[in-house]
Amino acid sequence: MLTRPSWLTRRRILGFTGTLAVGILLFIVWVAALRRRVSAQTEQIRQQLKREAQLEAELLRASKLESLGLLAGGLAHDFNNLLTVVMGNLSLARLDSKMEPESASSLRDAEKAVVRARDLTQQLLTFAKGGAPIRAAVVLPDVVREVAEFALRGSHSRCQFDIPGDLWPANVDKGQIGQVVQNIVINAVQAMKDGGIIDITLQNDLVGAELNQVLAPGRYVKLTIADHGPGILPKDLQHIFDPYFTTKKQGSGLGLATVHSIVKKHLGHISAESVIGRGTTFRIWLPAAASAPDAANTPAAIASPPAASGPVRILFMDDEDMILQVGCVMLRRIGYEVTAVKDGEAAVREYTRARQEGRPYALVVLDLTVPGGMGGRQAMEQLLRLDPAVCAIVSSGYSNDLVLSNYQAHGFRGMVSKPYEIADLAHAIERVLRDERA
Repeated sequence: MLTRPSWLTRRRILGFTGTLAVGILLFIVWVAALRRRVSAQTEQIRQQLKREAQLEAELLRASKLESLGLLAGGLAHDFNNLLTVVMGNLSLARLDSKMEPESASSLRDAEKAVVRARDLTQQLLTFAKGGAPIRAAVVLPDVVREVAEFALRGSHSRCQFDIPGDLWPANVDKGQIGQVVQNIVINAVQAMKDGGIIDITLQNDLVGAELNQVLAPGRYVKLTIADHGPGILPKDLQHIFDPYFTTKKQGSGLGLATVHSIVKKHLGHISAESVIGRGTTFRIWLPAAASAPDAANTPAAIASPPAASGPVRILFMDDEDMILQVGCVMLRRIGYEVTAVKDGEAAVREYTRARQEGRPYALVVLDLTVPGGMGGRQAMEQLLRLDPAVCAIVSSGYSNDLVLSNYQAHGFRGMVSKPYEIADLAHAIERVLRDERA
């Protein structure tokens, strides 16, 4: 009897085994590929989560800075209003011809302290709020010496100055450039823990094509500040102007970032060089002024505010009673006839009434910010519709407000930032009236 051959032949077993081996191999390859893909996707997810965490941290930091800017702005505004009252009364007291020399000297020292306090409020705003500089022709040596020596107090270091007698005036915001000098000098002091000499040099520099990548050709005042500390590592030097970068345990990483921001806003340039074991040098180019410094920026102006050039009626607006009082006293002391109002609506009404009566005001001084009321900018818009030839000066305790740095675009003829003394106010008014008569 014939039997059917077995289906499970050697050939079929080998074929089945081969297919199974290939299948297992393919499965292993697929699992390996899948693992690699899962690993790659996991890494992508991890990197995405890391980026999202970093973004969230940056957003939180930006939010904190924005909150800091709002807080700093409000504090600076209120503090500058108080300083205006103090500085105004000090300048009025110092005009007393019967004052003893020692008392006059004490008042001058008090005024210098108020000026330093004003600069501190400005520093609250420069980085956090990022306001535009309010530039004018400034003699830099006085600013640089005063700020540098102030920054050295309590340290074992000293500054060595090299300043030529024919130095050009610089077109800068005096308060912001003071902050630049202060930050760099403080860094130098911290670098030289056992003390040392900080070399500060000012010189005229006519820039041509050699710096055309970073500076427009023209006249610049070059400021060089060099310490003799341990120096900065090359890998760190390229990041020193980055926000939040710091090599200090207690550092915020905002000091040199602020310096860089200020210099760039002045259309200048800053560079840093360092040699390990020999020290670090900062070089800053600032635009030179096209004209001589105004009298209000010179020491002589402090002692002799200009008298009124004739009978002039001034409308003075501010929401602070103490500023209204000291402002009116200062203006009357100079020789002006003054009327005080507390907000923009009252200023518009008074200006309209005076015109209708045929006794118009020659000049209006408007405070920019009036909480809960019409401020200077809105009042100016209404005054311009009423009288396109209105002559007005804007004033504000928000010294970084863009209206101050571009006041002409809003119709104002001049500006005076708080806190101001009698000479500041007198010169601002005299400039505007002189231009109006020309």
